[in-house]
Amino acid sequence: MIKFSRNKCRLKAPLGVWGFVFLFSFTFVQAETKHALRTSNTTFGLTTLELLDNYLSPLPYSGAGLRFTNENARLINPNNENISIRNRTEITFGTLTNPPGTAGMLYLGANYAWGMHYHFRLPVENLQILAGGFWDIDFGAKYLARNVNNPVNLDMATNLNLSAIVIYDIPTPRRIIRLRASFETPLVGCMFVPEKGASYYEIFLLGAYGNFVHFSSMHNKLGLRQNYSVEIPLRSSTLRFGISANRQQHSANGMIFRRNDNTLFLGYTHVFSRFTRRNPAPENFVGY
Repeated sequence: MIKFSRNKCRLKAPLGVWGFVFLFSFTFVQAETKHALRTSNTTFGLTTLELLDNYLSPLPYSGAGLRFTNENARLINPNNENISIRNRTEITFGTLTNPPGTAGMLYLGANYAWGMHYHFRLPVENLQILAGGFWDIDFGAKYLARNVNNPVNLDMATNLNLSAIVIYDIPTPRRIIRLRASFETPLVGCMFVPEKGASYYEIFLLGAYGNFVHFSSMHNKLGLRQNYSVEIPLRSSTLRFGISANRQQHSANGMIFRRNDNTLFLGYTHVFSRFTRRNPAPENFVGY
């Protein structure tokens, strides 16, 4: 009985060692595993608007409004920090008047964009350049009460846009301040433009569609969206403020449409990930 007990003890020793090695290896792998975080930017802004819509009026309208923007970004693969995906939702509301001040216009616009960027790691310290593109869906509604027959016009378009983002980090003794500039311009797409004088009643109810869907490119649509911001880390989030400018112009069916806006915005940035009881928060993450 004593010999059997000793042999049994000898068999347990190697199992214990292998168990310890396995546990150590599993812990080491878990510690080395990277997890991508989602960066969410939410801003609120005051904007100045200038609209020209030849379908509604030959006169330009100008005014002011409010803007809400939410932008999310994350790395596609946490082990490859060179490619990221990004989506943006933007809503704008404004009131405008013509130069004589005799008529007013209401404007409601929305834009959703989804895109990918490649991160160029330059030899310059703390500098990143991202290049890629966005696919967006743009919608706008303009209401001019003085027009009895055609008081409303809709802007509907989808575009493939070229995009570039420049990021520069400034280290300070307590935090890292981030400067960011982004640029975006439409390349190809399609847009809805009604024929001059045609009513939406005739288009949608009577089926008088006519020539209202147009291919868009640099020959009939030009634009440039610019965004400049400063990000200052706080305790639980990041303060973000800056200015943006958007210049858009397109033409079809013998009419010209133009939208210019300048926005002063303020908001916050959160870096986060969603967890559940079955999927608890891991130890290591990669965000940008």
